[in-house]
Amino acid sequence: MIFVTTFTKEIYKICGRQLIESFVNTGNAESHHLYVFFENEDDLYTEYYPEWLVEWSNHKSITIANIMNYSYQEIKPIDFVDSTLKNKITFDDEYSSPRSVKWFRPVAAIHYMSSLLDGGMFSSIDADCLFISKVEDLFFEEMLNDYNVAFLGRENFKVMQHGGYDANGNYVLTRTVAATDKDTHTETGFLGFNLEKKGTREFIERNFNYWISGDVLNLKFKTDCHTFDATRKELKLEYNNLCDPMGDTSPIGSRVIESSVLGEFLTHNKGTIGPLLYQRNLLR
Repeated sequence: MIFVTTFTKEIYKICGRQLIESFVNTGNAESHHLYVFFENEDDLYTEYYPEWLVEWSNHKSITIANIMNYSYQEIKPIDFVDSTLKNKITFDDEYSSPRSVKWFRPVAAIHYMSSLLDGGMFSSIDADCLFISKVEDLFFEEMLNDYNVAFLGRENFKVMQHGGYDANGNYVLTRTVAATDKDTHTETGFLGFNLEKKGTREFIERNFNYWISGDVLNLKFKTDCHTFDATRKELKLEYNNLCDPMGDTSPIGSRVIESSVLGEFLTHNKGTIGPLLYQRNLLR
């Protein structure tokens, strides 16, 4: 399996390095490949490996590329989206603000990856994920063979269980509330794509074009999760919702990766990136 993720220097420091180390230390690097699409804010269009990633540059199972230099139809998509959308999105909520353009990075990375592949399967994972065990290719074949996309869709949750840490460091249930549209978007910490199935490239293209065309401005919430869901509702393809076995009640803290079949090899440390970046005044 090819895994795709995106980093900035600060995200690498917070959690990205641990993701790469876990990929190597669990043995996944022996049979899988990790693509790191980076954004180096000190030198946006560098053709060189940034110093904070250079130690991985010769690893046979890790490919490093500058997402800012990705070109598509004579534009650089990241620059284009930043310049055309950022000033058109006012702050309504944490899911709709000028910073929403940052959520285009993983969408662009997925599009970039699909342009590099003639077929096969690949997965997008968030930088705050960790590999906890080795996973075999057969796992992904069973998950994706009959489907265009595998995802963690929360639209069927009616009840959300919120969690927190107790005095002993255990993650426990803190309260239960009725689900709202703020809770039920897809968790895009993991997305699987099968390029062998007709329609998958169309899906990736449409999700990407929500941003390039500006159609994302017509959505209530403006994140990669919401353009993914809008695309899924538009295109009648074969989807494998890995949350379906969970019923109508979310896992505690909506830890859907850990509670799904993915939990045997992957964990998602949600909430590690945003708060730290805010503390460091790096969200702007």
